[in-house]
Amino acid sequence: MESSNFDLSTDERKNLLELWRKRNEACLKLLVALGTCTIIAWYIYPLLDDLDYNLMVPMRIPYDYKTEALYPATYVGVIIVFSYISYFVMVNDLIIQAHIMHLLCQFAVLNDSCVHILRDCKANFKHENEDKLYANRQFQETYINRLGDLVNQHIFILKNTLQLREILSAPMLAQLAVSTTLICSIGYQVAMLVGNNVTKWLMSFLFLGYNMFVLFIMCRWCEELTIQSEKIGEAIYFSGWERGIATVPGVRIRILLIMARAQKPLVLSAGRMYDLSLAAYANIVKTSYSALTMLLRLR
Repeated sequence: MESSNFDLSTDERKNLLELWRKRNEACLKLLVALGTCTIIAWYIYPLLDDLDYNLMVPMRIPYDYKTEALYPATYVGVIIVFSYISYFVMVNDLIIQAHIMHLLCQFAVLNDSCVHILRDCKANFKHENEDKLYANRQFQETYINRLGDLVNQHIFILKNTLQLREILSAPMLAQLAVSTTLICSIGYQVAMLVGNNVTKWLMSFLFLGYNMFVLFIMCRWCEELTIQSEKIGEAIYFSGWERGIATVPGVRIRILLIMARAQKPLVLSAGRMYDLSLAAYANIVKTSYSALTMLLRLR
């Protein structure tokens, strides 16, 4: 986000930055709120069940904690460990989301810069006749430099996206496998607890909602990244090159390079086997639901 070619000189681009900032903040708050509600339900459940000395998660403890003296300290210790692990997972999900949304913001600003490149270059030549403007040597240099900055920014974003894809490939494959299993198993638990144990049903329902929401957000923004990367070609195509500026030496080749790069959209994948998109999310939910149906029939 601190690239020298990241242009926020117009109100439209500042609004785009603010829009993506608000989206990032809204998703962050929703994810943290859902995760925190899930953790609170896990905190409360051991205090409301029929067992006198129960912990929120099964743990092996090298001493007998089921006494009035040791149980409170053990319970608080388990809360601390459980909270650390839970928020560690949430923070990692938020970091991945933040990286993807930063790339989306950069693509959105770059698209706007490509569409309005002529307008930006004309800002210092307001009194020049447009018919003679494209023959102005100074304007030509301004346009070529501006177009070169956009090319460099496009390459910069592409490199960051490809690097992120390599980093996330293996972890996202593991997350898809775990999420499919979790959605199926937690969904089965939710179905079995309806009308029996309200607290445990709420705990399981929130946990199911958190896992599905995190996976949805990840697939949603990965698909948006693919869409935004494709729009670069459209943006440079509608930049006004047909008015005569394309005849300037060096302009046509730069435009063609940007359009050629945009012909192959960026796709974040899991293990280089599954493209992360809303279609992939729908398939995961469908697979989990099919397995859940089979479990309920075998009950």
